[in-house]
Amino acid sequence: PVETDIRHRKPCNCTKSQCLKLYCDCFANGEFCNSCNCTNCYNNLSHEEERQKAIKACLDRNPYAFHPKIGKSRVGGGNSDQERRHTKGCNCKRSYCLKNYCECYEAKILCTNLCKCVGCKNFEDSSERKTLMHLADAAEVRVQQQAAAKTNLSSQILDIPTKPPVMSQTGERLPFAFVTDGVLEATCLCLLAQASEAEKSHTSEEEIERLVLQEFGRCLVRIIDCANTTKVSKMDVQ
Repeated sequence: PVETDIRHRKPCNCTKSQCLKLYCDCFANGEFCNSCNCTNCYNNLSHEEERQKAIKACLDRNPYAFHPKIGKSRVGGGNSDQERRHTKGCNCKRSYCLKNYCECYEAKILCTNLCKCVGCKNFEDSSERKTLMHLADAAEVRVQQQAAAKTNLSSQILDIPTKPPVMSQTGERLPFAFVTDGVLEATCLCLLAQASEAEKSHTSEEEIERLVLQEFGRCLVRIIDCANTTKVSKMDVQ
């Protein structure tokens, strides 16, 4: 197998196999263990001799032992259309093939007639599968959106002066100076209260986001109004 540590895989948790059996994902994929949770690991350069013996033993028993489990097959015997499928099929007994330890579900492919699973729900018209896939896609999109928002916010924060002046050249208190820790805390409480109230009324997620943004806008208006009121009061006194 090709040894590489470039791809990032989830760490293995082997305790008895020394990571030299095919049920160790790292070993089965031809990769060294790296930052794994395994015990007494031999799948590394320090035990290369033992590792090569284990690889040879696996290949002697099955020349295709290290071939990818997920391959491509022709659809309907055609020459062009291909679909991804498990080369041997899964053997799930209790997961309904809707958990990531089902190799078909983890690879986001349907189970086929090659599988020996029991109670399978990983098929085209399965409502349970469709629900889980929609949730997984929505979660992935949300993570990407949050990462983009954090990156954008970080770049904006870097552009802010470390200690901006509180007063303008004319001696007036600038609007952002009204955004104190107390004001921030009060604003957060308002946003949380709005979100909580919307959730209790079984409002959709999109509507909750809209209501929270509206509340945030109202809070900003209050801060600006307060700044303007203070400015007018000072002018009246003068």
